[in-house]
Amino acid sequence: MPRPAKGARLWYDKTSGLWYIRDGSAKRGTGCGLEERARAEEALREYIGQKYEPPRDSSPSRLLVSDVLTFYAREIAPGQKSDATSYAIERLLDWWKTKPLSEVKRSTCQDYVAYRTSQPIRQAKKAKEPKLVSAETARRELTVLRAAINAYHAETPLDALPVVTLPQASEARPDWLRRDQVAKLLRATRKFDDKDAARALQRFILLGVYTGTRSGALRRLGWIPNTLGGHIDVDAGVIHRRGDDEAETKKRRPTVRIPQRLSGFLTRWRQADMKREKPIAYVIHYRGSPVDKQRKAWASARQAAGLGKEITPHILRHTAASWLMLAGAEIWDVANYLGMSPKMLEDVYGHHHPDFQKEVASKVGKRR
Repeated sequence: MPRPAKGARLWYDKTSGLWYIRDGSAKRGTGCGLEERARAEEALREYIGQKYEPPRDSSPSRLLVSDVLTFYAREIAPGQKSDATSYAIERLLDWWKTKPLSEVKRSTCQDYVAYRTSQPIRQAKKAKEPKLVSAETARRELTVLRAAINAYHAETPLDALPVVTLPQASEARPDWLRRDQVAKLLRATRKFDDKDAARALQRFILLGVYTGTRSGALRRLGWIPNTLGGHIDVDAGVIHRRGDDEAETKKRRPTVRIPQRLSGFLTRWRQADMKREKPIAYVIHYRGSPVDKQRKAWASARQAAGLGKEITPHILRHTAASWLMLAGAEIWDVANYLGMSPKMLEDVYGHHHPDFQKEVASKVGKRR
């Protein structure tokens, strides 16, 4: 029995160093190198769009999971401006392939989680002990499948709506750092042999805990307006988190005022970068070049500070939110400052606020 076709997908050719579109026996070049995956995915979307015909069937037994995912990738996902959705669809297609939509049920969802959690993370394949995909990652991918089914159902009502069963959400990691722990992280960087890596991590930590900006946006910050990321206007006293040509996404990056505690650092950093023979455009840089990742530097500082492996760079954003709530700041102001919804802020960090349940607690046990 012949193997079922996987459908149009991206394939990286190590020999040529380019991404190709594979569709059955057909092979089409994208002209994109390894680092140009976003452009390659755009070429794949255009290719699918040229041959794509939206399914119209309402029977889950006749529809394929790949039909629903392709519909979602073609009609819904482009408006989300998120690479994570495209990546999740790719992984889902790898496993569900030509399974009918009626096969989406508790047992197959559990099988998918087992399959994904047995795979190494792509970025960690070269490690001595490759890190495996987490159940939380598989859970996020299944939420994309659920969204795809619901989106299709809204357009073409299904005879029966399959239920996507998600694995249990993982326990929350430590959600913030105390001031003494942040101080230990900063002190640990002073012991680095590589002083350039130390300075880059120091800037990353201070910007993270005082602005709550997400890691990717932090590392793209420059001293002057640019199209790749935001910039810091020290003279005006504001941080523009988005680049001139960057569109806003669900992970909002509003412009914020520079915190007073950070102002002096930024002034000194800019002076140091601008007075060089060749001025440096990026705020967080390594020997003048922008920094993409700081995994080794972060791991070294974290270990030296006596913090566990569960402490990731994203905790700096949690720390900023927690410190602001502990200081008694208004929820609406904090939400606007961090670029998150007031509901999310209240649900996750509200218990840190000094007024949390203050009124009701004062009435417990009192007589009328």
